[in-house]
Amino acid sequence: MCPIINQLNVVYMESKYVKAEHPIILVDGISLDKIIDEQYPDRFFLGLIPTIVDWMILRKEAYLVQRRFNTSQGIHILPILMCPDDCDLACTLIVAEVEVSEKLVKWKRIGVDTSRYDESCVYEEYIGTEVEWLDKIPELIFSKEDYEQLNIIYTLNEIQDE
Repeated sequence: MCPIINQLNVVYMESKYVKAEHPIILVDGISLDKIIDEQYPDRFFLGLIPTIVDWMILRKEAYLVQRRFNTSQGIHILPILMCPDDCDLACTLIVAEVEVSEKLVKWKRIGVDTSRYDESCVYEEYIGTEVEWLDKIPELIFSKEDYEQLNIIYTLNEIQDE
């Protein structure tokens, strides 16, 4: 039996709190923050924005997110939505448990990262160590071709000195 493949698109539009056009993740034509908010309306997820690495304040966080997106083997935790006020990983952070295969990418589970940084941790390793999984959000399965649209969000465009 073939799995049901979700359609993933990245479009430029305004969001609830950011009134400039920016990349938004659509799943089956609906913004990801809206999908999550509809299942958890009292959690204030509407208005979260993709983890746009170029917008992230701390470069080490941007590099972490970019490395996780580019992981092509096994299961890993990928930050996918963040608070637009701070554009960092310390505020509200939605993550996906990602499994990459030859032709498909699965977001097996989506949840709220509840990890807290401890100075004894390696910074890059603490994100995703504790997650409150949002059980009302089903597994999402994308073609690799669709998934590659996320490069717009996860590619760091460093400004080069001329």
